[in-house]
Amino acid sequence: MTMLAYGLLNVDRERLKPFFERVPELFHSHHHSVEQDADGYEELLYRICRPYSSRTLDMIDEWMGFERRDWKSDTEREVLLFLYAVRFPDTLLIESLTEEARSDVCRLSAYLHFTKHTYAIWEEDTRIGLKKLGFEVPDTKDACPFKYGAYAASIELLKNLAPFYSFLEHDVPRQRLFQSALAAFGREA
Repeated sequence: MTMLAYGLLNVDRERLKPFFERVPELFHSHHHSVEQDADGYEELLYRICRPYSSRTLDMIDEWMGFERRDWKSDTEREVLLFLYAVRFPDTLLIESLTEEARSDVCRLSAYLHFTKHTYAIWEEDTRIGLKKLGFEVPDTKDACPFKYGAYAASIELLKNLAPFYSFLEHDVPRQRLFQSALAAFGREA
């Protein structure tokens, strides 16, 4: 947490301006790419509702392109209960999950995103985009509550610092808007 606090206190707003000016363009290039399946994303965003079930996780896994989960029923139940209990911006609750349940930050963050709409999906290109803007978030494969927390908090901070012209009228949550823009930004040379 000290690293995150230090990073947040040392935000270079001048460095952010060119990114903020390009958010709509960057979002569009990522979100509306063939790989991202914007229509499928938007449909799924509104299809996921309580009560959560194995089918809920299957639909998210399918859109994300994940292989079939090879979880015991206890692990699946644990993740479903976690999704009911967690509240944004809390990521520390991830610590209470078993190793199997938190073994894949991309999968768990996708479940959080589609059930809460406030958590960002973990994506390497997004992490690189954050780094280019001065937000150093260490890489991780497992769902480390501190690393994922730094990732989500950094995107939240960018969203809060963004000027009005960075926001466009769209049916996606603002977390997705900025996460997608950061992913496209991260892919640029």
